[in-house]
Amino acid sequence: MEKHPIPDTLIGKVVAGNRNAFKALYDIVYPEIYRYVRYFLSAKEDCEEVVSEVFYILWKQRATLLAVENIKSWLFAVCRNEAYRYIRQKEKYACISIDDMPVELHVDVSETDRQMIEEEMLAVYDKAIAGLPERCKLIFLMVREEHLKYSEIAEILSIAEGTVAQQMNRAIRQIVEVVKKHYPSLLRKT
Repeated sequence: MEKHPIPDTLIGKVVAGNRNAFKALYDIVYPEIYRYVRYFLSAKEDCEEVVSEVFYILWKQRATLLAVENIKSWLFAVCRNEAYRYIRQKEKYACISIDDMPVELHVDVSETDRQMIEEEMLAVYDKAIAGLPERCKLIFLMVREEHLKYSEIAEILSIAEGTVAQQMNRAIRQIVEVVKKHYPSLLRKT
């Protein structure tokens, strides 16, 4: 039995372009759709963006809904496809490796000063890692500290390999932002 069944009459009204019916459908399925998208994306903003796109697609394709046997199954399939598309899009534009960041630090200091600077930089790095969301931090540490491959992490955590890549990219971006705030001269564009 479905949690919140969708009346066929409501679907008929949506197909006819009734915006109030669409709002009612939205109210019925939004919580389930949002929860489902959270399986793919951890960031609230990312989930909201994908869910918005799903409802946009629903509205644009409303004329075909009468042919759909199970509207919730159709919606979940659209959610999955949109979440994967979103992940691929983010990966395409956000592939930065912390190992490839240009670092230039020309400081003439004594060995004691150098050690203090290194300790301070390590503290900033540790703070940046500590500030990551839990799943993001876990994946980052599994890659950086345990030297696991994305496929191994995906298998261990029972998630898609693309999710591992997305979380790594997110972690690196957030770490870079924290480092930039403390050491803007370290991350000059070349």
